[in-house]
Amino acid sequence: MFKALSSSLSLRLLCIFLLTAILLVGFFIIAFSQGMSGQWRRTIQPHLVQYVEYVQQDLGSPPNHDRANALSKRLRVDIYIYQSDEFVYSTNGQTLPLDSLVFRSVNRRFPIGKTSFDSPLELKAAFTDHDSSENRILRIEQGDHVVYYDLQSQHNASRQQNRFGNELAVALLGLAVVLFLSYLAIRHQLRPIWQIQKSVGRMSNAELDHRINRKGSSDLDVLAQSIDGMAERLQALLDAKRALLMALSHELRSPVTRARITTELLPESKNRDRLADDLQNMERMIHDIMESEQLQSNHAVLNKDSVDLKDLLSDELKRIFPTVDLSVSPAYQIQTIEADAARLRIAFRNLLLNAQQHGASDDSTVKLNISLSENDGSVEVVIRDHGKGINPEHIKLITDPFYRPDSSRSRETGGFGMGLTLARLIVEAHSGLMEIQSSPSISPGTQITIRLPVA
Repeated sequence: MFKALSSSLSLRLLCIFLLTAILLVGFFIIAFSQGMSGQWRRTIQPHLVQYVEYVQQDLGSPPNHDRANALSKRLRVDIYIYQSDEFVYSTNGQTLPLDSLVFRSVNRRFPIGKTSFDSPLELKAAFTDHDSSENRILRIEQGDHVVYYDLQSQHNASRQQNRFGNELAVALLGLAVVLFLSYLAIRHQLRPIWQIQKSVGRMSNAELDHRINRKGSSDLDVLAQSIDGMAERLQALLDAKRALLMALSHELRSPVTRARITTELLPESKNRDRLADDLQNMERMIHDIMESEQLQSNHAVLNKDSVDLKDLLSDELKRIFPTVDLSVSPAYQIQTIEADAARLRIAFRNLLLNAQQHGASDDSTVKLNISLSENDGSVEVVIRDHGKGINPEHIKLITDPFYRPDSSRSRETGGFGMGLTLARLIVEAHSGLMEIQSSPSISPGTQITIRLPVA
C-alpha cells in the first residue's frame, strides 16, 4: 500500500486533499464550538431560562405531580422535585446525584408573573457548569421547593445518539463517494502524464518515430507537443548522421579497394605488408560502419533462416581458437533457431577476436571458455577470457561506436572501436541481449553473455 502511495501521483494528491479537508473541518469545529459556547451563555441560555420559568408557572406552586408528568411528555424533559433538599418526586422515578453537580447562577431573583393565587412568583435559576457535567440541568428555586429540569433526558439522549449514528454513517458514506469521485477526476486530469511517460519510454528505446499526438492547449498537451517536436528534431539529426556515414563509407570503398589492388602489385617488402594490413583494417572498418548503420535504421532487414547455433559457434571457434572446444550443456536440446546466420557469424567473430586481442593472461597466453546452454526458452552463449578485464567505469560505454578505454588509441592496445558495437547491434536486432561483466579488482578476465530467443 505504501509503495503504491509513494509511486502514484493521484493517490498523493488525494491524500493531500483529504488531509487539508480534515484540518479545515477540525478548525471549523473548534471555532464553531467556541462560538456556540459564547453564544450559549450570552443569548440562548437567558432565553431558555425565561422559557423554563414560564413552564414553572404551568407546574404550579407547590409543583403539581400530574402537571409535571404532562410537561415531561410534551417537552421531552425529565423533571425532579425536591423540598428542603429532600427528594419528593421525579417523572422518571430516579433521583439526581446532586453531590456531583456544580451549578452556576445565570440570573438574579426577579418576579416574572403571578400564580393563580395572584401572588408574585419569585424564582432563582442556575445551570450546571458545562465543564463539570455533560448534562444541561436547569435548577429553579421556588420558595422551599427546588425543581430540576434535565434538558438531556434519557429519551432525548438515546434519540440523539441514534440520530448521531445515522448522520455519521451518512456523512462517512458521502465522504467516501466524494473521495472516489475526486480520485476519478484526478486520474482523468493526470492521464496525459501516463501517456507521456509511456511514449517517452518507447522513444528512449530507440523508437524515435513514435509520437504522443496530444491535441489541445492545456499545459500537459503543450508538454506532449514539445516532446514530439524534440523527438522529430533528434530523429532528423540521427538520420542525417546515418546518411552522412553511409555516403562517406560508400565513397571510401572504391578508392580503398583500388589501393589494396595496387598494393598487391608492389614488390614484396615490409612496407607493402604493413600497407596491406592497414588497407584491410580500413576496409573492414568501412564494412562495420555500414553494417552498424543499416542495423540502426528503420529499414534494417534480417535474412532469417533456421540456424544451428552449435555448429555456427564451433566453426568460428575453430577458425580463431583451434585448440578451444565449445562446452555444450547436457540439457541443451535446441536444434535450430530463427536467425540471420551471416550477421551472427560477424557478431561471434568480433567477440572472439576481441577476446584474442584483450584476453591474454599474465603468461601472454589466451585462455578462453565458451559455453552454450538453454535457459528459460532462450539460448545462452557465455564467452569468458582471463585477461586484464575492463574497469567498471568503461563497461557501460564499451559498446558505443568508436569508444576505446585506451585514451591514446594506440593500434597495439586495441582496434578501432566497432567490434563490440556491431556485435551488440546484431544481438539486439535478433531481440536478444548482450551483457558484459568484469571486475578486475576481484578476479581477472571478462565475461560476455548473449541471450537469443528460440522463436
